Amino acid sequence: MNMDDALLANKQLVDEIGRDDAYLVLTVALFLEEPDLSGLAAAGLTEGGNDKKIDFIFHDTDARRIVFAQGYMSTKNSDAAPANKASDLNTACAWLLAGDVSLVPQKLRDIIVSCRQAIEQGEIDFIDLLYVHNLPESVNVSRELQTAEEYLRSNINNERILIKSHEFGKSKIHHLLAAQDSHIEVTDKIPFPGKLGILEKGDTWNAAVTTISGSWVHELYAKYGDKLYSANYRGFLGADGRKRVNSGIRESIEKTPVDFWAFNNGITVLTLKLDQSKKGLVELSGISVINGAQTTGSIGSMDSSKTKLSDVKVLCRVIECSDQPTIDKIVRFNNTQNVITTWDQFSNDQEQKRIGDEFADLGFNYSRKRGFAGAGDQIGIEQVLQPLLAYHGRPQDAVRGKNQLFVQKQLYQNAFDGKKARHILFVHALSRAIDNKRLELKAKSNEGTLIAVEEKQIALLRNLNFKPFLMAVIANSLETIVGVPCDPLTTGFKPQQAKNTTVAELSARWVPVVDTIMPLLTAIVQPDTFFRRLSSDDGFLSIVKTSTDAMLTATGAAEKHKTFADMVAPS
Repeated sequence: MNMDDALLANKQLVDEIGRDDAYLVLTVALFLEEPDLSGLAAAGLTEGGNDKKIDFIFHDTDARRIVFAQGYMSTKNSDAAPANKASDLNTACAWLLAGDVSLVPQKLRDIIVSCRQAIEQGEIDFIDLLYVHNLPESVNVSRELQTAEEYLRSNINNERILIKSHEFGKSKIHHLLAAQDSHIEVTDKIPFPGKLGILEKGDTWNAAVTTISGSWVHELYAKYGDKLYSANYRGFLGADGRKRVNSGIRESIEKTPVDFWAFNNGITVLTLKLDQSKKGLVELSGISVINGAQTTGSIGSMDSSKTKLSDVKVLCRVIECSDQPTIDKIVRFNNTQNVITTWDQFSNDQEQKRIGDEFADLGFNYSRKRGFAGAGDQIGIEQVLQPLLAYHGRPQDAVRGKNQLFVQKQLYQNAFDGKKARHILFVHALSRAIDNKRLELKAKSNEGTLIAVEEKQIALLRNLNFKPFLMAVIANSLETIVGVPCDPLTTGFKPQQAKNTTVAELSARWVPVVDTIMPLLTAIVQPDTFFRRLSSDDGFLSIVKTSTDAMLTATGAAEKHKTFADMVAPS
C-alpha cells in the first residue's frame, strides 16, 4: 500500500476534511497505530487562524504521550520541504510550556491546559514533534526539528520525559505503510555474526538460539535506529534515566560486561529468511527486533569509545517466518509483558468471535487486533469500546484510556457481553456522526461562518469529555427521539438497513438526530461549567435527560425522525 491507496481507501475522511489534512491525520495514525481516523481528526486537528503554529495536537492517554504536528503539502516537485514550517514547532512548544493561557484562543485552550496538567502530574512519558509533508526528507528540516526538540527539552525541566522530533516525508511515510503490511521495515541483507546453536522449527517457522556481540547490536542500531522496531509494539523507550530498566541495562554493561549474558534476557529478532552457507556464514533477509527493544536501544545508544562492546555477549533468538498470520502471533506473544496487550487477551474470546461472524454476515470487516486500519470501513474492537460504554450510560468510564478499560473485566462485559453486531454498528455510526459534526463545525470556524448557536456547540465539543456525555444523553432519550418504546442497550439498525452498506451511510442516518440534540444541549449545558458538573454531580445526566426529553417532545422530534425510527429495531 502507498499513501495514494490509503487516501483512496479513506475517501470519506478526505471528503470531510480535505486531502491535505487527511494526509496529515493518516500519517499521525500510522505513527500512533491508531485505527479511528475520524476520531483522531476530530480530536487533534486545530481550527485555522491564530492556531499558535499548531496544525495538530493530541494527548494519547494510553501511551502517556503528547503529539504536536505541522503539515505541509506541496503541489510542485521539490527537493525538500520548507524548513521554516519545521521551526514553527518552536512556537508550538512555547505555547505548550509557558504561553499565557488567557491569550490562547478558546479552540486550543482546553487541550493546552490538559497537556500542561498531565506534564505537571507526571502523566507524560513522551512528547513527539512531527513535521509531515509530501517531499523528500532533508538535512535543513532535520536541523530545525532538532532545534525545536532541544528547546523543549531544555525548558520542560523534566528529564524523565522522552522528547523526539520526526520528519515524515515521502520516504519515511512509505516505510511506515510498508511496515503495516509486513511488520519488517528493514529488508536489507544483513550478515549475522553468531554461530547458530539450538535449532527449532514449526510448520511455518524456523528458529535458532545463539550468542552475539554487543558491538554488532551497536552497529545495527547506529545504521537503522527505530526502524529495527517496526514489528515491536513498544519500540525503544530511551536509554538514560528516563526509564529505570534501560538505566539498569546500561549500568550492567558499564560495570560488569562479562556478566551481561547472565543478567539480561537477551533479544529476539524476526527475519523473513535465514540463510547459512556451507562455510557457516549466516545472512538475514530483513530484520526486526520483536523482543528486547530496550536491550538493543540501550546498547546502541552507548558511547562505544568508552565501553568495549565487543566484550559484551547477548543471548539472541532468531526466528525465520514469512507467513503473515504466524508473524502476527509471534509478535503478539513475544510482547505479552506490554500493557497494550490488555485487549489482545480478548481477541480469541468467544464473544468477540461471535461478534466478528455477525459483522461478516452484515458485510463488514471487524478486527479483533489493535493498530492502524488501512481500509476506511474496517471496524475494530478498540474503536468501539469507549463509544459502547458511553452509550450504555458510563460516559465517565468511557473517557479513560483504552488500556485501563480492557483491564477491568466488568467494563469489557458492559460493552460487549450479549451485544449484537447490529447494535455495535448502531453505536459506532453515532460516534462517527458526532466526529463528523465536530469536523463540520471546525470547517465553518475556519471559514468564519459559525452562527452563535454553533459557537456554543463547538465550545462543548472541544471538551474531550463531552462526546461520551452526548452519546449517553442520546441513548437516554432514544425512545423520545423515535417515538416508540425501545431499549437503547439492544437497539440497532434493522438487518436490511445494516447489511451491505457503509459506516458513512449509516452515520449519515444519525446526523439529523445529532443536529436536533446539539442545539437543545447548548441551552442546558454551559461549556465553562460542564466538566465541573459532570465530575461532581451524579444526577447531572438525569437532569439533562429530563430537560432534553421535554424539549424533544415540545418540538415534535418523533415526527421529524420517523424515517430514522423506521430503520431501527431490537437487535
